[in-house]
Amino acid sequence: MDPKDKKLLYLLDLNAKAKDSELARQLKTSKQVINYRIKRLVDNGIINKFQTILNLKKLGINIYANIYFKLRNISKIKEQRIITYLNKNNHVGYIGLLGGRFDLSTVIVAKNIEQLETKINKLVTRYPNELSNYIISLRIIGVKFPKKYLTEDKKSYREIKPKKIFVKEERIIKIDELDKNILKSLSENARTPVLEISSNLNEPFSTTRVRIKSLEKKEIISGYSTLLDLGKIGLQNYKIFIKTRDKSEESYHKLFSYASTHKNIIWFFKTLGDHDYELRIEVENQEKYQEIIRELRTEFSEIIDEVETVIVFKELKEDYSVILLEV
Repeated sequence: MDPKDKKLLYLLDLNAKAKDSELARQLKTSKQVINYRIKRLVDNGIINKFQTILNLKKLGINIYANIYFKLRNISKIKEQRIITYLNKNNHVGYIGLLGGRFDLSTVIVAKNIEQLETKINKLVTRYPNELSNYIISLRIIGVKFPKKYLTEDKKSYREIKPKKIFVKEERIIKIDELDKNILKSLSENARTPVLEISSNLNEPFSTTRVRIKSLEKKEIISGYSTLLDLGKIGLQNYKIFIKTRDKSEESYHKLFSYASTHKNIIWFFKTLGDHDYELRIEVENQEKYQEIIRELRTEFSEIIDEVETVIVFKELKEDYSVILLEV
């Protein structure tokens, strides 16, 4: 990849729905070149999906749980069957293959704890020998930051708001079937033209466009982004699990501020369960990752009690539209 590809990936991560003309203006090139570069990034498997990120709290979703599994007595064939099942499961919003204490990460959304228990039990009952060893991490706050490492232009991201998927005290907003269908279409591919969405839904173009604008204004749509195969651009993906001795709001704000300004921290989660926080890190090598760990331990020595590392080998699914089943 050349610098323009990196800048293009950065801009698409900020807004995957951005028009070719706007991307061309920012990269000082033509729409034809932008179209060619995006197609090449998709064909090469670097961009796996153009995502629509939804604000779960605004849609009335109270449970956003990451389930971490340690697989037992499993062959490659059985592992692939499990992954295929999870991929087709409409209640599973995320699948990641891990290394470390866990082998598999999934995300399940639910309206309440009882519903979450039912969904987990259904999953574990299907594969009792392989998926019985797991922990549950409930997300209290979830925020996605720009991939700042893709650009050297600090001015371009300084004022950009993070994409919120789960935060406290959001007002629930009711949506109708048309809104749901629009969100489903955008979740399949955020770059789908409005004209195509309106045609598929048999709705007037003007109605569809107004609805999308309204969903954006109400921040039900938190933003548009990309799901990348980081290995194909020479990057490694890590999760940092943090246990803290200081549970105060002041400590939370300090950790959040650090995460929001760090160029390699892409996700920030405040959690309830086995750990208190989860950070997602994208870096060029293990040495850089270890440098971030040392920095965290040094800067927050009075706050952090334990730090655990899990490597993410591959992300196979990230689909926010699963929450629409519960709305």
